[in-house]
Amino acid sequence: MVLMICVLLTACVKQQILERINLFIVAGFDEISRDQLEVTLAVPQFQAGKPETVTDQMYSRTGHTSTGIRDTIATQMDKPLQPGKLSVVIFGSAKAASGLKKELDILLRNAYFSRKIYLAVVEGKAKELLSEDFSKKDEKGMFLYQLLDSNTRKGALPGQNLHEFEYALVGKGMDSFLPILQFHNDRIAVTGTALFHKDKYVAALDLNQSRLMKLLLQDMNQGFYEVKLDNGLFLAVENVGSSVKYHLKNKAITINLSMKGKIREAEGYPTSDEHLRSLTKRFKQQLIQEETELIKTFQKNAIDPLGLGDFARSRTRHWNEEDWMRQYPMMNVDVDVQVNIMESGIRQ
Repeated sequence: MVLMICVLLTACVKQQILERINLFIVAGFDEISRDQLEVTLAVPQFQAGKPETVTDQMYSRTGHTSTGIRDTIATQMDKPLQPGKLSVVIFGSAKAASGLKKELDILLRNAYFSRKIYLAVVEGKAKELLSEDFSKKDEKGMFLYQLLDSNTRKGALPGQNLHEFEYALVGKGMDSFLPILQFHNDRIAVTGTALFHKDKYVAALDLNQSRLMKLLLQDMNQGFYEVKLDNGLFLAVENVGSSVKYHLKNKAITINLSMKGKIREAEGYPTSDEHLRSLTKRFKQQLIQEETELIKTFQKNAIDPLGLGDFARSRTRHWNEEDWMRQYPMMNVDVDVQVNIMESGIRQ
């Protein structure tokens, strides 16, 4: 009986031929006015007999709802528009600043969309970025997906997919964040991190601050950090393994950061044991200073991307979010750093 059911189920999936549908991998949202937005889709076009050749057809329309706009775009196409491959959604900075709650609700309600969709904020307009010729070989949506995946999930910059962004949005004692994309000199790059209060974009971090933020979010084994010495030289240290833990005591939080590193660039700098000890001390002082300044930036903007409130909630009886947010901007958050420079490579 079980085998018969399995055989019958194999025929229950509706098949779709790629040549007979329009798939879009990336969508962009821009704010036109308080009650109007613009949706831009990049739909890949494959040439028959040349699977390696792909171009993008751009479709853009304005309206009051993204669902209505998508239906309007579909009227211009000779093949049905299917959303099942959507992998990247980008928001213009103005749209992100006004709030993303409505657009996120649409993405979360539609069973076609994966919860692992990458989200990002564009410096300027999403439509303008998608209109640029930034991908010479790959389809634009796949290029952006691989760029975000490489720099966030596999790299040293923080980022959140749709599921993670929603979790931070609806959770208590935490705030969301997204990578920032910028088009410059014919290339697209991840240039920092957009910080959100609720669903609104309120502040931005540069690349260095973004790397420092990810160090406080999770254990890592990648990333490079420049160390400025007293003589003005700069050295490059690779993070080969770091761990972070939070501790709560007497309404104060201590963040313990431990890192093992290797010197990757140290031209003109001796690497004797004495100099390594001096470098380790300097790097530790720099990390403490920069991480402390970063946390003060969060407190000044009354945002909590590290989820310190959520951590305190898990260890405090009768925790109240309103009371926490009143205390948070003035709260003592100490950063304790331990650095171990393991080796400097082949050259001693």
